[in-house]
Amino acid sequence: MELVVKSEHKPQQPQLSPWKKRVFRIVLLLLPVVLLAILELMLRCFKYGENLDLFISAPEKVSDYKMCNLNVGRRFFHVLQSSLPVVPKDLILKKKPENGYRIFVLGESTAAGFPYGNNVMFSRILNRRLADVFPERHIEIMNTAMTAVNSYALLDFMDEILAHEPDAILIYSGHNEFYGAMGVASMESVGKYRWVVNTFLKLTRFRTFLLVRDFVGQIRRWIGKMVHKDIATAYTETLMERIVADQSIVYGSRLYELGKRQFEANLRAIYKKAKDRGVPVLVSELVNNVRDQAPFVSQATDSLLSALEVYRLAQSLEAEKKYTEAKHTYERAKDLDALRFRAPEEFNDIIHRVADEFSAPVVPMKSYFEKASPNGLVGDNLMTDHLHPNIEGYFLMANAFFDAMHDNGFIAATWDLTNAKPDSVYPKEWGLSKLDTVYAELGIRILKGGWPFQPKSAPNRALEEFHPKNEVDSMAVAVLVKNVLNLESAHLELAVRYTRQGLYPLVFKEYRSLYHTIPSEVVFYERAAEALRRMKKFDEALSILFQARKVRETGTVNKMIGLILLQGEKVAEAIPYLEKALISLPNDPLLMQNLGSAYMKTGRVEEGMNLLVQLQQTHPQDLRN
Repeated sequence: MELVVKSEHKPQQPQLSPWKKRVFRIVLLLLPVVLLAILELMLRCFKYGENLDLFISAPEKVSDYKMCNLNVGRRFFHVLQSSLPVVPKDLILKKKPENGYRIFVLGESTAAGFPYGNNVMFSRILNRRLADVFPERHIEIMNTAMTAVNSYALLDFMDEILAHEPDAILIYSGHNEFYGAMGVASMESVGKYRWVVNTFLKLTRFRTFLLVRDFVGQIRRWIGKMVHKDIATAYTETLMERIVADQSIVYGSRLYELGKRQFEANLRAIYKKAKDRGVPVLVSELVNNVRDQAPFVSQATDSLLSALEVYRLAQSLEAEKKYTEAKHTYERAKDLDALRFRAPEEFNDIIHRVADEFSAPVVPMKSYFEKASPNGLVGDNLMTDHLHPNIEGYFLMANAFFDAMHDNGFIAATWDLTNAKPDSVYPKEWGLSKLDTVYAELGIRILKGGWPFQPKSAPNRALEEFHPKNEVDSMAVAVLVKNVLNLESAHLELAVRYTRQGLYPLVFKEYRSLYHTIPSEVVFYERAAEALRRMKKFDEALSILFQARKVRETGTVNKMIGLILLQGEKVAEAIPYLEKALISLPNDPLLMQNLGSAYMKTGRVEEGMNLLVQLQQTHPQDLRN
């Protein structure tokens, strides 16, 4: 018998054609992208995260405007979210008017007016000064400044700003370059190289990236709670204390040089973007409290004296009346301070160098502050702390920007200064009440009660010796410490209280502060004018009402103007305002009666009789003989 051995052959696997292989590879490559796209869509559908656009539509009451997004700070803060800074409450029209001139301000806490409210920002003061000189132009200034940010945030905002038709961009920035969010020594740093940080900021537009970022941020907060104390919610710590990751950056060290390069490169990129769109940029020099703020961290090296030694030398030179030498020595002591909360003088050199590259002007801010300081030494005379100006300092800042714009032909090649008021007038007429000063003083007290003004381990005892003596003090505590209302609400509450008490000079001051804080809110102008009317200051009341008319023409504003003019026997002048008011307020009996009487007095008897008959028919109880 013959055995037949059958060989078992496995069937040959079919081979993919080259075309199918290519398709398969493409699918493999696209699959992660598709999955990420699906995740992104799902996160958007379920509204994960927040809208982080710089500009959003304003509330319905002012729906013709855009405002800064109060959540935009979340782009830069993902660890210290409990101390999220917010942008000022400025508005710009959605449709830029033909006679409009639109300015954007970029900067940090100084540009945002710290420690005061929005009414003391240099941009608000500048806006009023420009509006006085150019009454025929619609001047808009949108301030995008925020506490604890730096040039990364400024650069990140540029594309959105340029999309909103700017005529000029003003910048005051540089103090936060090391410790501000994304800085080389910040708790909110994501890396020490610009391409890493800028890529990170671009990716924050995607919800998927925000999901990952928030997860990592939560882990960092947990670690912070376990290893140190709660870096995100420590009650007694200021943001100034929490944001510092590296407390010692020696002059000329690697970190110091990285911060310098970061500032210069970002500033150059800002100029480049603006130049490509034909938008002029005006950057200011930086000023510091050099005389009255001793170095925070004094650290000698083999080649450098300690900052404190140099500071004491400066004091000796000042005592010897060698003021020029003292100034340079104070600046040197500040530059040697290893805790980098004050910009070194090299940053002013960078500002001038980069501006020269683009043939751009620079605001000579240092000279303004030095001329206003005894012996040219800037200290507590103009500063509230290590670098934030006091009220006089903020008006100086506005003056410096105003003069620089004038000297360099911003808005117009030549300026008609006929309507310009002297510099000294604006501080006297400005919207500041006692609440504003107490609020600022309390804020500085809290700031200086913490590190680095006090030892790191010491609790903040700033409020232990502060005992409210009156309702203004109590209101400031309610705003800044208890956080039960904001500064604007506190002004309003005080105004209502003063109105009940008949204290109209104080009523006026609170409403004046409010319309300087929120210039778009016409009702604050109306109430300020009403307080002046009750004080029989009719010309001042009219001036404020005409300001309100430039913001938004309302029936109430026109009515108030007309009635005040009637009271001054200016009947013919009053009639057009009363007529416009009647269009908006057709059933207002007081308005109908006064307009009817005005018609009669000016010989328009038939119109007057018709209006008075209408009043008798619709409001017989309101008709007065």
